[in-house]
Order: sequence, then structure tokens, then C-alpha cells
Amino acid sequence: MYNLAQGQMGYFCDRDERVMNLFLRKILLSCFCSLVMIFAKGQADISLSISPAQVDKDEYATLKIIITNATDVNRVTPPSLTKFTVLSGPKQEFGNIRMNGQQLSYVAIVYTVKPKTTGRIAIEPALVQIGRQSYKTNATALQVNNAVSTNSAGSLYPGSRERPLSAFSDYIFRKGDNIADKVNKNMIMRLEVNKTSCYVGEPVIATYKLYTRLKSESKLSENPSFNGFSVIDLTSHDISAYTREKLNGREYNVYTIRKAQLYPLQSGSIALEPAVLENNIQFIKDEYLDKHRNNLTGLFDDFTEASVPAEGVINQSVSLTNKPVTIEVKALPELSKPASFAGAVGKFNMEAVLEKTIFPSNEPGKLLLRISGSGNLQLMTAPTLLWPAGIEPFDPKVAENLDKTMVPVNGNKTFEYSFSANTPGDYMLPAISFSYFDAGTASYKTIGTKPLPFTVTKATGPVVLANRPVNSKTAVTGINRIFNNRWWIIVFLAIVMLSGMLIWVRNERRVAEKHTIPVLLNEEQLKLNSIIETSAINQQNPLEKTEACLFRDDCISFYSLLNVELKSYLSKKFAVEPININTGTVAAIMDKQNISNDTVLQLQQLLKQIEWQLYTPFERNDKMNAMYQEAQDILQMINTYSIRNL
Repeated sequence: MYNLAQGQMGYFCDRDERVMNLFLRKILLSCFCSLVMIFAKGQADISLSISPAQVDKDEYATLKIIITNATDVNRVTPPSLTKFTVLSGPKQEFGNIRMNGQQLSYVAIVYTVKPKTTGRIAIEPALVQIGRQSYKTNATALQVNNAVSTNSAGSLYPGSRERPLSAFSDYIFRKGDNIADKVNKNMIMRLEVNKTSCYVGEPVIATYKLYTRLKSESKLSENPSFNGFSVIDLTSHDISAYTREKLNGREYNVYTIRKAQLYPLQSGSIALEPAVLENNIQFIKDEYLDKHRNNLTGLFDDFTEASVPAEGVINQSVSLTNKPVTIEVKALPELSKPASFAGAVGKFNMEAVLEKTIFPSNEPGKLLLRISGSGNLQLMTAPTLLWPAGIEPFDPKVAENLDKTMVPVNGNKTFEYSFSANTPGDYMLPAISFSYFDAGTASYKTIGTKPLPFTVTKATGPVVLANRPVNSKTAVTGINRIFNNRWWIIVFLAIVMLSGMLIWVRNERRVAEKHTIPVLLNEEQLKLNSIIETSAINQQNPLEKTEACLFRDDCISFYSLLNVELKSYLSKKFAVEPININTGTVAAIMDKQNISNDTVLQLQQLLKQIEWQLYTPFERNDKMNAMYQEAQDILQMINTYSIRNL
């Protein structure tokens, strides 16, 4: 009985132990799953994809670097694309996706590429820096067939040589067709924004696009000035690059006319100005095609006067503009606004360091303060510091390292504060606070540094000659006394130079008295001389480089030179920095000088025309002569006014 009972007891103990182990395993498994779910919820997901995965050798593909559930992306390094021709990109896309029942935001860096070779092209991973961590995407590949596509995207016009004639009906003009209807159906100007509501200082991406299925020559005649925003242009220099997109079920060639990131400077409803695009559209006449149906190979790839005579083409000039878009800019909340807040919007870090913690009173101290992150860094000013008593600070120097192709702007600004202390002693620079508004959480955040102690010692004494002990007794000769008191040399040289100048001036005066008749200038003669001097200055051509460029056939920087020289003249004339001269500020500047409104309006219009031309492909035309002459007329008019110190 004893052995049996003992065996039964052992059995029940083993069973309880097994049950307990199973229970513990379940608890551990549940905890592990919960941790995985929590980690996955906050973990950023990055991937690299190319679509389609297989193309013919004359087709293009879309390469995307997709970053999901990440709010502090600092830098994206794409894979090597040397085996591709990059037709467009990098472009940024923003959106939301639903994953595991959750709504997640994503950002994608998009390239449109065309392979240079056939076969399997391996694409290496991209690198993404999120916060202070670096991540690597997956690798991918594109299979390129050696065949020629029957629906090539390489041509400016939809289709290819192998498609039937009916596929090109959009730019064939038939009797009874309405040109206006054909244009409205096949050419659309759109303004796309990534958001229509934001806070002051939070960037908005505005993209002006031309959707077209027609052959045309287009030129931007009115460029939006984005009043009320700080503007960073993102427009690609290759204006001929395009992508293919579907709109209302139809496929279009899409050209980016202008793309910019806009940082609103004030709250309220701000309407984005429309862009105006002038287009010269060409259609092929149906009757011409009827006569040449047996010889249409490649005709629709590029029908020019060389391939199609003038009688076979209809030209139509059309002005396109986009529908207006209004951005609702919300004011930053006043509630809980920190005292150290000065307009920074984004996400930032800060660090501060003293160049030296011990230095003599006759040397300046230096504090380096660096603010890094992403946001409206280009608008950020030097933080105001609280200096300890006895310290005299100087205006800080600013150095910046910004990547303005990122949205928001990414990088850092370094502020170098120099300061001096006349009294030796131990000092403590109080902790530095910096506040910014995080638009993602709609809240203010404050970061800071630790207090920075430093010591100022007594000023260093005169330089001791090398290899001479400080306490050695050396005979002090006259020469040694002079070199040990360098001020004697300086005073002696100053007396010699001053005496020489006085003798020279006296001799010149004697010579002048012998050869000239003294004339007493009255007040009117002095005024006349002043007018003559001013006139001589005004006779100088402030647009000298622009004029030289105007008469050179190979000069393509006419509008850039005109913009720089015109603003340089206005800067010197009105004692204003060139960067502060634009269509919005010249009115206030010139009003203070009582310059007529007509002249102000002419100058504003000229500056606006120059800005339009800067964002338009260079074209030598008669406008250059007219704009140069108009600029000269305005400057001569301004010269007639007596300018007061502002």
C-alpha cells in the first residue's frame, strides 16, 4: 500500500508539474505575441519594388522605395541606376494604406526608368535612415525581354509604329471635328497638392502637371509666385521628362511644369495662383492621311515639316490654366506655447559645445549651437541665449547644411556665438532651451542642453623670448628696451608717416597756388557740383553684363544676369539686402522714397516677368531687347529721385 500510494502521489505531482509547465508556456507565448504585435505596430516597414517585373526592351518601369509607418525619415539613398535611363524622379508620393486592420501612412520615392540592356537586371537594396537608425530594403530585379513592345511608352505619343491608324485618332483632324473639344478632351492642366489643410510652417507640396495626348510645343507664360509662402522649388531641370498616368480611365503623357514645397508664413485661406501654359498644338489632316496611307511608317512618332508638309498640318494655339486650389492654413495654437518658441515647425534635435572651457580674458570665447532635423530649417533664426553677468556676446554667425530636395527640408544649422569677458573668473552659461511645433502630434515640444561651465583667466602677458628663463637677469640694452615695448616702434613709425604726409600736402598746396586762381565756391556752386557727381554716377550702366549678353548669340543666361544686376542696383540704391528684394517688398521700399506708383508698378511687373522667364526654357526672342530697355527706363526714372537713408 505504501509503495502504491507513493507511486500515485508521484504520478499526480508529475501531472501537476506538466500542467504548470503548459500553463507557463501559454503565458510566455501570449506575452511574446503581444510584444511582437506592439513592436510591429510601431515598427517602420520599408520595401523596394519595380513594376511591372517584366518589360520589353523599349518599355519603361516604375521603381518605388516605400516607407510605411515612419514619421522621422532623414535620408533615402536609392540603389544604383546606371543600367537604366531615368526618365523622371525622384518624386515623392504620400498616402495611406490599410494593413492588419490599421490605417498606416506611407511615403514613396518614385523613379520612372527605362532599361539600357536586356536580360535580368539586378537592383541592389536602397538605404533608408529613420531617426538615427539605418535600414536596408530588399533587393529586386527586372526582366527585360529582347522584343519590341507593341505599346511602347518611349514615344511622346501613345502608341507605336505597329498600332492601327484608329489608335491615333486624338491627333487626326477630320472634317466636322471641333478643335476646342478635341483639345479640352486631350489636354488638361492640373494643380495637385498633397494636402489642403496645414499649420503655419508645415510644408505643402504643389505640383503643376500637364496631361496630354497631343503633339504640342508648350511654354509657361504665367508662373505662380506663391504669395504668402516660403518657396523651395523641386522642379526637375529636364522638362522633357514625362510619366504615363491614367486620368478618368484614359492614359496620358504627364509633364511636371512646376513642383515646389511651400511653407505658409501666415494663417488663413491662401489661394495658390494658377499657372498659364501656352501651347501650339499640331493635328494631321485626315485628307493628307488618305493620300499617304501606304507610307505611314513612323509618321506619328514625330510629324514635323520634314515628314509632313504644311498643308497636311493644322496648328492651334491654346492657353491652358489649372483650377484654383485653396490651402487652409491653421494658426499655431496659443495655448501652452513655450516662451522659447520662435516659429520652428518640424522635428529637431539640439546640441551645444564650447570651443574652449578655459581661455584668457583677451581672447574671445566661442559657443557652437547646432540644430538638426527636418522642418522649416531654412526659416530658422538664431535662438536667443541668456548670458551670465559680465559676458558680452556678439552677433552669431550661421552655417547651414540643408537637403532641400527632401520634404520637409532636412539637415542642420550651426550658430557660432562669439563672446568676451573682461573679468577673470568662473562662469556658467545657463541651459539653452529650444521649442518647436510638431505638426504630426499638433503639440509643442521643448528640448534643451545642460549648463555649460567655463573659466576665464587673466590676460596673457608679453611674449617671452625663446630659451630665456622668466627669472633670468639679462642686461636691458636700448635695443632690448625698444623691442620689449613694441608700442614705441608703432608710435615712431606713425610720427614719421604723419610728418611725411604734412610735408607732401604743404608742397602740393604751394604748387597749386602758383598755377591756379583761387575761386570761392558759393552755396549754389556746391549744389551744382553735387548734381554733377550724382549724374556721373548715374551714367554708369548697372546692367553692363546683361547688355553684353544681349548682343552675344551664345549667351543663355540673359534673364539670370538681368535678375541679379537689377536687384544689385536696387540693393545699393535703397540699402537693402538683394535677397529681400521681390515683387512684394519693392512697393514698401519705394513708397518710403515717395517714388510714383506708376514706377513701382512697372518695376513689380518687370520683376514678375523676369521670374517667369527664369522658370521657362531659354528662348532667344524680341522680349529680351524690350525687357532690357524697360529695365533701363525704370532705373533712369528712379535716378531722378533724391534717395533718403532708410
